[in-house]
Amino acid sequence: MNVLRAAIGIFGLALLGLLAWAALSMQDLHGTFGDQLAVMTTLPWGVASLADLYVGFLLFAVLVFLTERSWVVAALWAVPVFFIGNIWSALWFVIRLPHLARQLSKPDWPTS
Repeated sequence: MNVLRAAIGIFGLALLGLLAWAALSMQDLHGTFGDQLAVMTTLPWGVASLADLYVGFLLFAVLVFLTERSWVVAALWAVPVFFIGNIWSALWFVIRLPHLARQLSKPDWPTS
């Protein structure tokens, strides 16, 4: 379990590094984030990638709402993923993985 949590944490940090690199890379050559997003949304694979990303965020939010005990706590974990991205979901998994594993092993989940 700890190895899995460490791997998730490492991937989360790698995503953070990738986002920092993208934010700081050659804006004079490629334009700002908004300029790049405008180009990306004109490309079929750009639209498909963004749709895949946001469907993944939605699925993560559903998982959070199914596993957290409080709706307020679930909302505090689920909503930021739509703005921060999978770095936030990696943090949730690192913190909540033992509880999640116990809950998923129940035979009557998610009705409990």
